[in-house]
Amino acid sequence: MTQDIHKQLEDNYDLLQNKLLFLQREKIIKADAATRFQLEQEIKEVKTQIQEIQQEIEKQEAKLSTNVKGNSNSSAVTDVSASLPESLMKLTQQQKILILAAVPRGLCLDKEIREIQEAIRRAANRDLFEIRIRTAVRPQDIRRAIAEEQPQIVHFCGHGLEDGSLLLEDDGGNDKPVSPESLAFLFKLHADYVKCVLLNACYSEQPAVAISQYINYVIGMNNPIQDKAAIAFTQGFYDGLGYKNLGNQDSFERAFDEAMVAIQLENLSQGLIPVLKRKL
Repeated sequence: MTQDIHKQLEDNYDLLQNKLLFLQREKIIKADAATRFQLEQEIKEVKTQIQEIQQEIEKQEAKLSTNVKGNSNSSAVTDVSASLPESLMKLTQQQKILILAAVPRGLCLDKEIREIQEAIRRAANRDLFEIRIRTAVRPQDIRRAIAEEQPQIVHFCGHGLEDGSLLLEDDGGNDKPVSPESLAFLFKLHADYVKCVLLNACYSEQPAVAISQYINYVIGMNNPIQDKAAIAFTQGFYDGLGYKNLGNQDSFERAFDEAMVAIQLENLSQGLIPVLKRKL
C-alpha cells in the first residue's frame, strides 16, 4: 500500500509541475493586471503543493527503505494513507480530462474547448482537475492519447453519422468514420482508469451504449444537436463537475443533471437529446 501511495504522489508531482508551467506561461501572455494577480495566487498555491508532495515523497521513501531492510513480513507494511495531509489526500483524487477534437467543419470546437477550460477555472475544487487537449485526431491519435494520458474523463467533440460512427480524419486529412463497436473495443482496454466518456456529437447514442459495456458513465446524443445547445450542455456538465461534493450524490450524475438544466434553459426542444448510459 505504501508503494501505491508513493506512486500516486509521484504522478501528482508531475501533474503539478505541468500545471505550474501552464500558469507561468499564462501569466506572461495575459495583459490585464487582475488576471495576472489571480494567476500569481494560483502559482503560489501550486508551488506550496509541490513542496508538500516533495516532503511526503521523502517520508514515503524512508518508510519503504525501512520496510525493505527490516521487515520481510508483508504484514509489517502498513497503510499510511490515513496519515497523509488533507491537501495531499485531495490530490490523490485528481481527475484528468482528455479533450479530443476532430473534423471541425461547421463546428465551434475552439469555443467548446474554451468553455471547458473556463468551467474548470471557475470550479471551487479546480485543483483536482487537469486538462489535456488533442486536435485533428485520427484513430491512432485517439488510441495513443488515451494510453499516454490515462484520463479519468474523455470528452469527444466533433461530428457523428446516422449509423452511430464518429467522424475522425485519416492520414490525408479526409473523413474517417469509426464504428461504435471499434470505439467500445478501444475503451475496453482502458476501463481501469477511464470513468466517464462524453461524446458531444450528433447521433452518438449508439457508440455510448457500446462503450457503456466497459465504462461506468457514457454520455451521447440521440439526435442531431445544435452547436449552441452542445456548447450549453458542455458548460453545464463541467460547471456541475466542478462543484463541491454535495452529500452522497454521484459527481457524474450531478454534472449530467446540471448539463440538462443548462441545455433546457438554452433551448427546451434540445433538452431530450443528451442521454446518460451507465455500465450494467
